[in-house]
Amino acid sequence: MDANEKKILEFKRKIISLMRSREQPSALKLYHKTFSAQLPADPEFLESFYIELNRNNMHDVAYEILKEATAWHPDNDQVEELCKNAMGVYFDSLVLQGNNLLYERDDKETKFAESIKKADSLAREKMREENDKILSAVVHKAMATYNKALELKEDNVPALSGLMRCHQILGDNELAEALNAKIEEIAPALKSRDKTRQELAREAELAEEERKREAARELELEESSVNEVKRLFADKQYNEVIRQIDELHLSYRTTVTLLLLKARAFVELRRFKAADQVISEAEHHNRNINEVLEIKNDINETKYRILCKASDIYLHKALELGLSLGEMHFRRAQKSILRALEYVPENLDLLDKLYTTQKYLGQTEDSYKTKAMIFVLNKKHVTAFDRESSASLCFIASFAYCGEPHIVNDFRWFRREFLLTSRVGMVINSSYVRPSPAITRVAAGIKSSRPIFRVILYPVRLMIGLLQQFIC
Repeated sequence: MDANEKKILEFKRKIISLMRSREQPSALKLYHKTFSAQLPADPEFLESFYIELNRNNMHDVAYEILKEATAWHPDNDQVEELCKNAMGVYFDSLVLQGNNLLYERDDKETKFAESIKKADSLAREKMREENDKILSAVVHKAMATYNKALELKEDNVPALSGLMRCHQILGDNELAEALNAKIEEIAPALKSRDKTRQELAREAELAEEERKREAARELELEESSVNEVKRLFADKQYNEVIRQIDELHLSYRTTVTLLLLKARAFVELRRFKAADQVISEAEHHNRNINEVLEIKNDINETKYRILCKASDIYLHKALELGLSLGEMHFRRAQKSILRALEYVPENLDLLDKLYTTQKYLGQTEDSYKTKAMIFVLNKKHVTAFDRESSASLCFIASFAYCGEPHIVNDFRWFRREFLLTSRVGMVINSSYVRPSPAITRVAAGIKSSRPIFRVILYPVRLMIGLLQQFIC
């Protein structure tokens, strides 16, 4: 044995060893690197290699290798017999794989049908679509497998029967009938268990008649059910409305009318996200129906009214408490106002309230932008905050300097220019404004109280005078 033969023998041993170690890619790479038409593998090694490939269920690879080997050994009966066996094993594995895929498809269909029954009406249609895609993909995979098998044996009845069933599942009745005719031509004694074209047509006709009868029954039931749900809605039993509609959609087809009733019930319960989901489903069934557009507008109007009311409540409470205690209410009011402005961006009243919250929260830059928007909408509009700034809220100063409006205006100027432009100043202003009315009422009943207040306010007045001189 020369060195080259020893090397080939070593490669053979390594290939078999790699196969037994489940390192199939490495074994195949070494095989193709070692053997070729110029240096073919001997029949004995091919048989050993074929056995190892079958052990690893690599039937397709075994067939391709032995088909190639028949060209290397054109007159070798052993290689031809191996190739024939390899093709038979590969063919059987393809048919078995196709059959298993169809069994898998039937099993999935059963499970999907059960899961759909448990789903609510919102998810059911989407689940059906996804399930149909999955089942169709499995059938197409089985078809590809049967077609591969028929490339090896084009007149094989089991492969033709499997392919025919795939076409029947997909509704390709003409192709299914052609395959059925071919099966009967190949094996007249083996009449196909599948139905003929006439039988399929008759079954389709009967199914259509049954579908129409079922649709009529559903329509009658649907009308009575809708009336019952409408009665519950009129009685304001909104949770019961939602429950009954879900039950109806589990048993019968989804209807836009019931979906819209369900959406309205959610709106009445202030469950707006759920209402939006139901409306989306209704649009999926009929995007152009006027009722869908109408209820969307109703929902937006309801949201808008709630947000406006909430902003009024929060803002009123915030102004009562002042900035130090009412900051949280100012922020809540602002949040409600901003959400309301999403529906009506140019509402002057909302912008006015937004400006007030921004001024109290010290959001100077935002307040400038808001006031600019107000000016664009109405140049003559005076905001509530600005009216308050110029209003007679300097109770103690007005009482102390009664009859001297120019001095009172100085105090107002100080408050507008200094106190209301900072958070600390707003806190001081709120602390001053809240008790002032009560103090002035008590002071009004005391003689010579005005001079006392003038003495108390004199340092402030002096400071205001200095500020005016410095600024002006």
